[in-house]
Amino acid sequence: MKRWTYLVVAAVFLIGGALTIALAQSDMVKIENKYPKDLKKPVTLPHKAHASTITCTECHHTWKKAERKTPQKCAECHKAADKGEKGLKRAYHKQCMGCHKDLKTQGKKTGPTTKCSGCHPSKAKK
Repeated sequence: MKRWTYLVVAAVFLIGGALTIALAQSDMVKIENKYPKDLKKPVTLPHKAHASTITCTECHHTWKKAERKTPQKCAECHKAADKGEKGLKRAYHKQCMGCHKDLKTQGKKTGPTTKCSGCHPSKAKK
């Protein structure tokens, strides 16, 4: 009898911990610019909306939860100064716009796909 009680208590703690982690996620995430020339304002996206429809590794493609508690930021691997295929700007655009365009092609609800201003707010003129 005691064994079952311990199992139930352990299960409650595990489920509670998982729910706490899931609910602790920030709703909005700001992707800060790391570019040498700050041409566009940072992108803010609804993290919970994305996390509820795709797996974490679709964006954080090298993240292994067992090795690291939180996912690394894109700029840890993709460098802003790199203008090639693995540069930060190209990585963001390929990942985000590619996914949105795929969803649009499938006739599914999606975010912006073509205009810069769909993701990047306008810069105020100085």
